[in-house]
Amino acid sequence: MLRSIVVIAALCTGGRLLAQDSIRAPQPDTVSRPAVAVNSLPASEVDIPIRMDLRPIYQFANSFIDTLYTSPNYPNEWVMDGCSVRYQYRFVRGPMQFKAANNMLYVSFSGYYGVRGSSRICSAIGNSPWTPSCTCGFGNEKPRRIDAGFVIQLKLMPDYKLGVVINRINPVPVDKCEVCFFGKDVTQTVAEQLKTELDASIGGFRKQLEQFSLRPYLQMVWDSLQTAHPMPGFGYLSMQPSALRISQVQLARDSMYISVGLSARPELKALPDVMRKPLPALTDFTQRSGFRLYVAQKLPYDSLSALANQQVGGREFSMGKGLFKKTVRIDSIKLQGGGQKLFIKVYVSKAAKGVFYMEGIPTWDGQQMKLYFDQLDYHIETRQWLLKQASYLMDGTIAQKLKENTTFEFGQRMDTLTRQLAAQMNRSLYPGVDSRGYLNKFALEKIEAGSDGLFIQGSAEGKLWLDINAQQLLKQFLK
Repeated sequence: MLRSIVVIAALCTGGRLLAQDSIRAPQPDTVSRPAVAVNSLPASEVDIPIRMDLRPIYQFANSFIDTLYTSPNYPNEWVMDGCSVRYQYRFVRGPMQFKAANNMLYVSFSGYYGVRGSSRICSAIGNSPWTPSCTCGFGNEKPRRIDAGFVIQLKLMPDYKLGVVINRINPVPVDKCEVCFFGKDVTQTVAEQLKTELDASIGGFRKQLEQFSLRPYLQMVWDSLQTAHPMPGFGYLSMQPSALRISQVQLARDSMYISVGLSARPELKALPDVMRKPLPALTDFTQRSGFRLYVAQKLPYDSLSALANQQVGGREFSMGKGLFKKTVRIDSIKLQGGGQKLFIKVYVSKAAKGVFYMEGIPTWDGQQMKLYFDQLDYHIETRQWLLKQASYLMDGTIAQKLKENTTFEFGQRMDTLTRQLAAQMNRSLYPGVDSRGYLNKFALEKIEAGSDGLFIQGSAEGKLWLDINAQQLLKQFLK
């Protein structure tokens, strides 16, 4: 009879209400220092080498610098050399050759000229008629050769424009031209005239280069670095750049190299930043490459609760034995912080309806990239209440299932993020500007519980560089 009464009583209490008001919410552990989501790690440093192929620039220079130089109003007028000599000339420039050395660009070319002239006798009583024209380098005569060129030195200015210094290399006559009038050598005269023409062409070329600015292209890079990148399950990666530096131009072979350096304090945030910092003025630095990022994030417990509910929400569990066997449904769970501890607020229905709390200290396994509860117990107030009202809930079944379903595996997620970051680093930023790079390291190093979220600390190391297609940039520049 007594046993029957116990069985009937147990069955009648199968739908007992666990009143939420009867269990106070756990108070945060105020003794432990809660983790904060401020990135107090060293500033992250990113140094991005940029390479530009100069061969399209060479082609542009060949097309921009004049190929034909003549005496004024050739061939209709003459250049007077005093009273007794007159001449006219025509000079054709050959292809320019480029060579980068000692951080300077040496441009050389050979040209061929022809001269025709005549002479007369000048006196106080009058001048004689001009002699018939004599020539060299015209008709059947081989053109006379002059070698010339100039040296270009580039310097990046604080306003992102190029400071350009171009020094002419004085023309060197290889073949002299002694025309028939009095055996006069007019080679040096032609060379001096060529200097003037060459200086005018160089001036126009320098003016074109000085109008070129890196600002629009670096502005795109700066804006891209300030754009938050979504990382599912983590939030948004915000680089938070604070300073920009750039090296002076270095020239080697057919390429131009500069390095862009960035100081930043990247953080993972729940929402992307909307404020943008203006592009700062440039500062110089020595060429470097590679990046080392230190990332800090506060991951709200709502995110973890959502992941845990995907695994355990709506599941039913049997507990007890025989006639005391009951089915309890976990409707949902919610994670709450309390110092170094995590509390799991469990909403149940069926055999028991209401809410109770479990607690534990999350453990981070950096090797397996896993966050888990090594031990999970009922909160003390929950324990005291359940002992009196529904002790069958304490048979260990729910505790074990919650331990299993509140284990968060980050390894696969990190692999996904690694691929996403690699995709971000290897893409076209702008027509003619492509970024390339790879990761040597991307790891979560520490996860700690705080009162309102998990504090996550990680780091990434690798290489990132930009390739600039000068042909594409010239198309934009010359529009």
